[in-house]
Amino acid sequence: MSRTARHIMTAPDASDSWTYALDASCAHVKNFTAVLSALRLSRRQRARVRADGRGMTFSTRDVSKSCAASANFRADVFQSYACDETAALMHSSRHRARGVVEFDVDLGALIDVMGALVGARGGDADARLRWPNRDGALALELDGGRGSGNGERDGRQCVYAEISPETMPEEEEEEEEESFRDETRAFMMPTATLKEIVDDLEWPCGNVRVEMDREKLRFIASGAEVGTLTVDVDATEGRLTEFTCREPTTSTYKYRFLKAATAVAGNFLGGGGGSGGGGANAGDDGVTMTRASISARGFLKIVHLLHLSRNDVSFAASELNAFMVPVTFVVHPEDDLDDDDEHDDENERET
Repeated sequence: MSRTARHIMTAPDASDSWTYALDASCAHVKNFTAVLSALRLSRRQRARVRADGRGMTFSTRDVSKSCAASANFRADVFQSYACDETAALMHSSRHRARGVVEFDVDLGALIDVMGALVGARGGDADARLRWPNRDGALALELDGGRGSGNGERDGRQCVYAEISPETMPEEEEEEEEESFRDETRAFMMPTATLKEIVDDLEWPCGNVRVEMDREKLRFIASGAEVGTLTVDVDATEGRLTEFTCREPTTSTYKYRFLKAATAVAGNFLGGGGGSGGGGANAGDDGVTMTRASISARGFLKIVHLLHLSRNDVSFAASELNAFMVPVTFVVHPEDDLDDDDEHDDENERET
């Protein structure tokens, strides 16, 4: 695995004729960084960046491969966005579909560098992401140029950084994804409500059991010393924005993975108070919503619809606001986890 390198320097020459496979500019640097931070499952974590003409996706998973996370930014989110198919083929050592740009990067390093760019201008400037530069690295540039407005010659301040790419060992190629087609169990509620439920379940210090039938949704956490805490969610009379349960189910999940999957920053929660409980009006534009579904094998899929910018609205062909970023987590059921991998993940968090 390559060592991550970070360099802060003056901006490169604007006349550089180098062709980048990916070239994107983002105006919402602070929230863009916050979305990436939501994907962070451990201290040391690799993320795969996959981009094509439709947009850019960051995907990652924890060391034990028991929790996967991804964020999908549509092309409309960016001020400018371009993928060069020829450059992508030239710089890739891995087989991929035509028109797809794909590389791996240290997620923690990317968040740290983006955070430094935000701090440099308070999130008030535009950030440009380009890959690969002449050294094969991901280049990030923050353009903070603004006029003084007093008649003097305007200054232009730029901050430039680069992050060396990560190399994924051949034996760690991506596994087949869990199928969530023909869903028989799903529910939707305000993100703040689900976050509050999971926060409350921390008290027993145990795994969390999720039970669903046609009338109720129940969360149960048990601890040897503390006892059992149960949270019942009334699924009748349209109290949830969506509730489907054609087949009753009971699945158990590690608490730390549920905690990570619902750790959404407060600035994304909108007007959905934690104790609201949802309801037919919970899908209002001011409330951030979360949809969860359980597969036939008990895998839990949690999708948060985060507003990258509530001031900008651009509807894509799917009729979904392009500035609404789906952040997805897939959590393995507890019975599917390997104990040794679990301990490895705990050690990773401590280092």
